Amino acid sequence: MRERTRGFAIATRDLGIRSDELARITQEMAAVAVLVTDSVELTDVLIDRGLRSDVRRSVLVELLSDRVDPRITALAGYVVETELAGDIPEVLAGLEAVLQSTYVLGDGIETVTGARARGYAHAIMGDLDRDALLLMLDELISVTQLLAGDVALRRVLSGLGGDPEQRIHIVEDLFGGRVSSAALSVLRAVVAVSNPRSLAESLERIIGDCSRLIESQIARVTLARQANDIYRSRIASTLEHRIGRELIVEWRVDETLIGGMVAVIGDRVYDVSVARELQRAQQLLAGR
Repeated sequence: MRERTRGFAIATRDLGIRSDELARITQEMAAVAVLVTDSVELTDVLIDRGLRSDVRRSVLVELLSDRVDPRITALAGYVVETELAGDIPEVLAGLEAVLQSTYVLGDGIETVTGARARGYAHAIMGDLDRDALLLMLDELISVTQLLAGDVALRRVLSGLGGDPEQRIHIVEDLFGGRVSSAALSVLRAVVAVSNPRSLAESLERIIGDCSRLIESQIARVTLARQANDIYRSRIASTLEHRIGRELIVEWRVDETLIGGMVAVIGDRVYDVSVARELQRAQQLLAGR
């Protein structure tokens, strides 16, 4: 199990504890692992390296949506996108133990990239609505700017390289009550497991992840012609099931599409326009 996955699972556990739902989501995680193990067809899809990870993830997310807690759906989806394809069933089976564990973020594993903290932050971010996510992004940027400009603070944190608990206390004293609980959770994770001399770099990676997540919540959908609310609602629902999260849809019209639609979500493009289908047909004919 990669450290990013472990960090995501630890955050999922912590979120479950806060909402008093840990026992239930742990049972659901165990059920998901059994579902994958017992279904040869599903296992074959999840470990198929010939399929893109987002395609494999969408299959699992669609299967789990409305059946288990959204945090478990997110955790399982994260495994598919983060782990090596062949390791997915084993990692899913091991997550129940992580959810039941007393793992703490700062257990002696410190890396330049802060992989476990990054996974932890991903889970926290996925549990926020858009407004809360935007707030957390602003707060993390402000903290990064503070670290860049405060030599004394950097020296203090760097001088406590072997004691993550002291670093956490300093962060709590400095930012507790001044930033949101979500941002404070991420900051605790970063100072707990990142190399003290690389705190800013770890934060910048998480800020980049947060920015991409915000962008990925926007679906820019271009239709060939104006559509009624019912049709738009069906499109939005289909895209949300495929992505596994709620989307803000920006609608556009481009009559050159002839028919169908093109949806852009983050760096993913879903082109089901007539023009695209004609292009595919021409390519098939040219290949004969």
